[in-house]
Amino acid sequence: MFKIFCRFGAIAAVCALALSGCGGSTYSSPSSSIPSSGGNAQVRFVDGAPSLETIIGSTPQAICSGGSAPCYLQVNGQTVTQLFYYGSITNFMPESAGVHSMSARDTAGYAVGPLKTTSLVAGHTYTLVVVGSYPNYEVLTFEEPKSSGNAALSLYEASPAVPDIDFGSFNASSHSGFKKLGAAHVGNVVTVSLGTRVTDLGAYAGHGTTPVTNGTLTAAQINSFDTNSVLPFNNADRLSLFFFDVNGTKGPVFGSLDP
Repeated sequence: MFKIFCRFGAIAAVCALALSGCGGSTYSSPSSSIPSSGGNAQVRFVDGAPSLETIIGSTPQAICSGGSAPCYLQVNGQTVTQLFYYGSITNFMPESAGVHSMSARDTAGYAVGPLKTTSLVAGHTYTLVVVGSYPNYEVLTFEEPKSSGNAALSLYEASPAVPDIDFGSFNASSHSGFKKLGAAHVGNVVTVSLGTRVTDLGAYAGHGTTPVTNGTLTAAQINSFDTNSVLPFNNADRLSLFFFDVNGTKGPVFGSLDP
């Protein structure tokens, strides 16, 4: 089954992809524009599995090993992105209602999957995150929070290894003033309101008011144009934190700015 830190995000092709850099952590910044749903669900796909492995020869070996060697992500046999690897986040895209089959496949044809999703409902919006380790992978389905028009912070708990985590905000410019705002259990997304408008916004995942290693990010790190870490920014009013299992020095926190 399929149930996904270095600095700065980038959007490439139809995917918003994590760029590796100093510190081994990744930030992702997918487009905040969600197309009209029509008779479909709107879905984005995230790789939160630290290592996608499959049998090559006679032993499990990693595929989708990074931006320089990504996989194709296929849904019902159709490729939805050619850039799928730990920390990558696609844009939202329309998918038909119902259950879907997902596979990550490298250029040599080796694959992880097919893995089944839960049943998607037309008119709803979802984030599907691949989690787990060989040979047990699954897809966690997060239904997207409804926008209130105010600034908000969400945490998507997608770490089977650390199934409960706290999260909150801090002052981005001084890296101080850590304030716990909520907690989440694996498989759940929790959203808290930050008021009509916030500036100097940083967010963290951790225990109490202590972030885990590589567990912080700011709005400006997700989108460098948002220099003062302000929300709302353009058509985004929510900072989304994704909490995953750690891949060496990479992770566990990734992020996006969402409507």
